[in-house]
Amino acid sequence: MRVILKFFEQFAVPDMRNLATQVRIILTCLFFVFYIPLMMSHFGVDYWMRVYNMAAWVAPLVLLNMILTYLFFPYLYSLPQRYAVVIGYIASMMIFILVDYVLLKDHVNVWQRFWQVNLVYMITMYMEANRRQALEPALAEARLTALTARIRPHFLFNSLNAAISLIRLRPYDAEMLLENLANLFRAQLRDGSQSSTLGQEIEWAQEYIAIEQVRMGPTRVQVMWHHHAPDDAETPHLLLQPLLENAVFHGIESTHRPGCIVVETMQKHNWLYISIENPYIPPESSDNVKPHKGNSMALRNLKERMALMYDNDATVKTEQTDTTFRVRIRLPYRKKDTRAGRLFG
Repeated sequence: MRVILKFFEQFAVPDMRNLATQVRIILTCLFFVFYIPLMMSHFGVDYWMRVYNMAAWVAPLVLLNMILTYLFFPYLYSLPQRYAVVIGYIASMMIFILVDYVLLKDHVNVWQRFWQVNLVYMITMYMEANRRQALEPALAEARLTALTARIRPHFLFNSLNAAISLIRLRPYDAEMLLENLANLFRAQLRDGSQSSTLGQEIEWAQEYIAIEQVRMGPTRVQVMWHHHAPDDAETPHLLLQPLLENAVFHGIESTHRPGCIVVETMQKHNWLYISIENPYIPPESSDNVKPHKGNSMALRNLKERMALMYDNDATVKTEQTDTTFRVRIRLPYRKKDTRAGRLFG
């Protein structure tokens, strides 16, 4: 049994909730539908008839497999990879028997089709496992980059200095600042490969903003929240806080004037939309008293992590005008089990 499980560790169950994965599997199946008959006949009338006959049983088989994997992928994803592959393989063979014996009722070439199904299924899972392994170095680099980008020394030192100055005059504010700072660093030191929820991300973002409002003043750092998405929506770990830190660092600290950051979240059909808008002061402007060089590290890291989690299903776009800078995020809506209540009623 151990030998079998070790063999299945070389494979991975594809994520059928990912559009790019669905396209890859469909293209792979189309390749075999057109290629295998070519090996068995000359290119002509007989060839196209074989293509039609093969597509007649491949189409329902692939469709049922994709639907089943789509429905049960969260359960399979929670299992160790080798067990998920074994369960997925057994389920696929059961679907093959169902299609072959119940729908087609054609038992003449059953063993030939059996080995063809096994070949395609193993190739698909092997390609998925290799794709994930190829992304592991990028994931490790993304974790290191995220840690470096998030824990900015100037933010830490300024926050600690603000807490020290408040200890005697405003001890409650100093205590709140230190508690929020501890919570943020505890969150930042978590495993970056773990996913989070939108509600938790907003909570961490609010703790960060509370620190900045104590440090720079509540009138200078203002945030408008337009939260119209489920709190249990799955998101990459620490999605909002680094982007808000960028918004404060580049959009508000660059000028002595108050600034307002607008955060919007919305669910539309099976998609989650997030927008973060902050003031933008051109570096050459006389109003920019503390110009910072453009730092896209947080955005680049976010794009890498979202590509690892959602492949091509997630997008991150930026828009810049003379007065504003906006980040727009779109990712698939996936419900994550949580006991947290809604933050905004």
